[in-house]
Amino acid sequence: MIPIYQNSISNSLEFLLLSLLFLFIGLLRAYYWKYTKLLISAAFKYRYASQYLKQDNAFTQRVNWLTFIILLISMSLLFLYQEESLGFSSFFIVFGCILFYYMLKFLIINFLGKLFFIKEISRITIFFSYLSDKSLALVISPLVLMLYFFSLNITMVLISIVFLIGAAFLVFKLFWIWRIGTKFFGLSSIYIFLYLCILEIYPFVLIAKGFFY
Repeated sequence: MIPIYQNSISNSLEFLLLSLLFLFIGLLRAYYWKYTKLLISAAFKYRYASQYLKQDNAFTQRVNWLTFIILLISMSLLFLYQEESLGFSSFFIVFGCILFYYMLKFLIINFLGKLFFIKEISRITIFFSYLSDKSLALVISPLVLMLYFFSLNITMVLISIVFLIGAAFLVFKLFWIWRIGTKFFGLSSIYIFLYLCILEIYPFVLIAKGFFY
């Protein structure tokens, strides 16, 4: 009798991270659902965004931190879905790179705000930029779960859906930043265009290129 060797791939880390991801989503659903719905709606309608900004309290701060952690975990898992066996080192490298990107964006926008004495504009820019990404992470989290544990092989279909949703959120984010910058603060279209290309559009295009080519 010839023994047949089977390769077993441990997905315990994926299960742990996804459990943690949906634990945070469960906390939002159980205790902060009112603010979470408002946050997602704010990515598409300015009046909801204005309402969310005005409700700057302990509850919205908790929602902001929980959704930011969800953003980091879901994006890290999305980038690493092609790994045959997800390890702690590869996860923390990707997690750290994503965290560094958002920290760098935060520092650049704040620096420009102080440099040109437009702190209020920088605050709103950070809000809309992070708002859209956090809302996107909440929406695509079930798709990330399906990528890792769905029984049928529909990886490309799911990835395409994720990027279509991501593109929709990106379009709304660009629209609102452009409109608020030009209409309410009278910023030059050239400066807004440069910001959007460098910090918003280019990272999305780079990610898409890495997945599809």
